[in-house]
Amino acid sequence: MTSFGVQAEQVDLPRGAFHKTPRTYVTWGGRPVLGLSQNDHRAYLFPVCTPAGVPVTSESPTDHPHHNSVWVGADHVTALLPFAEDRFEEATYSFYINQTFQGRAAGRIVAGALEHRSPADDHLQLVQAIDWIGPAEWGAPDGRTIAHETRTTSIRHLAGESDGQSAFLIDVDCELTPAEWSLRIGPTRHAWFGIRLVEPLRPSLGGQLAAPSGPLDVADIVGQPGPWVQASAEVVAGHTAGVVVVRDPETAEMPWSLHEWGTIDVNPLGTVARDLAPDDTLSCRLRLVVHDGCYTPEQIDHLARL
Repeated sequence: MTSFGVQAEQVDLPRGAFHKTPRTYVTWGGRPVLGLSQNDHRAYLFPVCTPAGVPVTSESPTDHPHHNSVWVGADHVTALLPFAEDRFEEATYSFYINQTFQGRAAGRIVAGALEHRSPADDHLQLVQAIDWIGPAEWGAPDGRTIAHETRTTSIRHLAGESDGQSAFLIDVDCELTPAEWSLRIGPTRHAWFGIRLVEPLRPSLGGQLAAPSGPLDVADIVGQPGPWVQASAEVVAGHTAGVVVVRDPETAEMPWSLHEWGTIDVNPLGTVARDLAPDDTLSCRLRLVVHDGCYTPEQIDHLARL
């Protein structure tokens, strides 16, 4: 029976060369499903592939190098640092852009320990311990650890109802807790989950968008609420594939943010801030249906509710 596998990236390098940040791959039937990846600024998922092995996301596009496939981030993250009784200073960072942005210095989201378990042959769960670390500064040459995140990525394989249909159901659940000081996150247009589509799925290059009501254009979706949006196309010759971005009931009431160049955001902090005391937790969830073949809105509705 086909089952998921987890393995560290293995690349034979010349003597003296080394991996800076090797990936951990999840496979299905020997093909890559996704990779747990790390760069200088964030932990993210790349590649993200359909059961047939077709990639649906782009890792680091030249126009937006901080768009890393499927990632987590937040601009306007403020730590409230006490310096006297009932008095504090605000240290505000960006955990979204790779450089200082609008005066906010760039932090790092760094993955540490990884655990994985298989509740069933067609179901895998990966749990990462992740630190949100500010930039080097006076009094903190290695950066302040602002928050701790537990990120659980759950993957299930789903056989389709007709020939050519097959899908992975990928759930990403983030639990963010302040490391030491109270935090204020948002409001910001740059948060929480981002998805950058591979070129054939980009609306500007012919990718087709759909919502529960059927096929739509970007202008028909932006600013409107809704539970999911799909991007699909003939990604390779003769093979249709796509990805469905599913929001939970809370964020489904908020307006969609997506762009012709192929970015889709799921952002619960667009208009409101979240204040976190040291013992509080911010929970954010995302579901992706990464599929081969064509799916009707009714079939997607069913997958969104599983």
